[in-house]
Amino acid sequence: MRLLSYGLRFAVAAWLIAALVLFLMQDRLLLPSTPDAPDLRSLTHMGDTVDAWHVHDQYAGYVVTPAGHAPRGTFIVYHGNEESAETKLPLADLFVRAGYRAVIVEYPGHGNRPGARTMKAALAASREAFEATLAQWGGPVYLVGESLGAGMASQVVKGNEASIAGVALITPWDSLAEVAAEKYPIFPVRWLLHDGFDSVAAVARYTGPLVIVGAQRDTLIPVVHAQHFANAHDNAHLMMLGNADHDDWFGAMTSADWQQVMHWLKAD
Repeated sequence: MRLLSYGLRFAVAAWLIAALVLFLMQDRLLLPSTPDAPDLRSLTHMGDTVDAWHVHDQYAGYVVTPAGHAPRGTFIVYHGNEESAETKLPLADLFVRAGYRAVIVEYPGHGNRPGARTMKAALAASREAFEATLAQWGGPVYLVGESLGAGMASQVVKGNEASIAGVALITPWDSLAEVAAEKYPIFPVRWLLHDGFDSVAAVARYTGPLVIVGAQRDTLIPVVHAQHFANAHDNAHLMMLGNADHDDWFGAMTSADWQQVMHWLKAD
C-alpha cells in the first residue's frame, strides 16, 4: 500500500511538472526555430519586383509587385510555423500573376526578422502588417494564411471585417485549443494556453468571401478542424484536397483549383 502511495505521488508530481513545462514552453513548442533564410532579393526571379518591406523602419517581410502594370490590390500572405517569408514566394507568385501585389509577412524571431519568437509577437506583427498595408496602398486587401498563418489571418479579420475583400485559410485549425486538446488529452490545455486562438469566433462577423482549404491526409491539424470551421460559417467555401498532407498541399493544388479559389474570393 505504501509503495502504491509513493507511486501515485510520483505520478502526480510528474504530471504537474509536465503541465508546467507545457505552460512555460508553449511558444517554443508552437514556434520552433526556423532554418537560415536567404534574402529573396538575392535570388533570380522572373520579371516581378521583390523588395524588402519595412514597417516603422523595421524589416517586416517582402513585397512582390507585378511588372508592367499597377497592382489590382494586395494579397497579404501569412506563413506557417517552421517557415519564413522566404518560403512563400511560390505562393505569392500566384497572386502576382493574377495582377496583385503580394506582401509576405515575417514574424519576429523568424527568418531575417529579429525579435522574440512568441505567439503574441507573431499576432502583433500580423495585425500591424494589415494596418500598414491598408495605410500604404489602400484596398482591396485579401488575406491568405497557411496553418499557423491561417490562425494569424483569422485573428486579423476580427475588428477589420469591413476592410477585408476576401480571406483564404489553408490547412487551418478551428481553434488552437481544440487541436492542442487532441494532442495532449491528459492535460487541461484550454487553461494552459495563453491564447486559445479561436479562429471560428474571430471570423464570426465577417460576411465577405471566405475560402477554407483542407488536406484530407493532414496528420498535424486533422482535416476535421477545417471541415468544422467551414460548417460553422455561412459564407465559407470548402475545398478538400484528397491526396494532400499538411506540408504538401501546395503541390496538390492544380491550376483549376487556384482558379476556383480566386473565383470564390471574387478576385478573378
